[in-house]
Amino acid sequence: MDIGTSLHVFREIEKDWPGYMGRIAAAGFTVLDFNGIDCIRPWLAQGEGAGDRLAAECAAAAAGAGLRFSQSHGPMFSSYDDQCQNYEPLMQAGFDWSARVGAPWMVMHPFTLPGMATWQENHRANVEFYRAWLPTCERLGVGLALENMSDRFGDHRRYCSTPDELVHLVEALDHPLAGICWDTGHAHLQRLDQTWAIGQLGSLLKITHIADNNGLRDDHILPTHGTVDWEKVRAGLQAAGYAGAWSLECHNGIARVPEELRDLTMKVGVEISRWLTRDLG
Repeated sequence: MDIGTSLHVFREIEKDWPGYMGRIAAAGFTVLDFNGIDCIRPWLAQGEGAGDRLAAECAAAAAGAGLRFSQSHGPMFSSYDDQCQNYEPLMQAGFDWSARVGAPWMVMHPFTLPGMATWQENHRANVEFYRAWLPTCERLGVGLALENMSDRFGDHRRYCSTPDELVHLVEALDHPLAGICWDTGHAHLQRLDQTWAIGQLGSLLKITHIADNNGLRDDHILPTHGTVDWEKVRAGLQAAGYAGAWSLECHNGIARVPEELRDLTMKVGVEISRWLTRDLG
């Protein structure tokens, strides 16, 4: 099974794409997650053509280090109003730059309508919103992977915090380029039995966000450093028949250590991941 990492283990990666990609490869990672969640807004702010140039530099450096992209993360919206008012250029940039780096899937968060919207209203709104982007998926060859959420994000119920809601949404989109990204940290915050939850996803599961936490907040720390039951995660992935990438989203467990220890910490993350995936895929 390929072991991957999000690029934001290095916040300063744009200063030296080849150098940082080389360090990621030397640690033992084989695939990457393009963190559009962090770069889409600032790259657009640099003006026309800047994002295309930076994405091309990123892709070239990854290829030079023998790495490929298993996935990307689309834009994060601060609120439903932000998504309604500003989504189009951000979403388009996310898809365009995902295609440019060769990422086959772009992760997005299902959204929850404001107020006391019903499950049915949230479902219809998400289907309408994401269905409109499927022609873009087809044109660029980049799939849409919708991620499980958690009710702990805010003070109200969050749509798609359970696997049945997420499966129902993706099945309603009914397209080979619509799938699921499972976030182990979100599921732990939701207090889900991950053997059962991941097993419900079956072939709809396309990619992962692998991270640990202590059950109180989305810490994004290395596996085995929090309280996630990793044997249950492993059993769930086996039940789903998952053979894709094990992609770490553990920037707080890597980027915050002293620079002198970051390469060693990445290697530790890879070795933990190899042990946890020893008979998967």
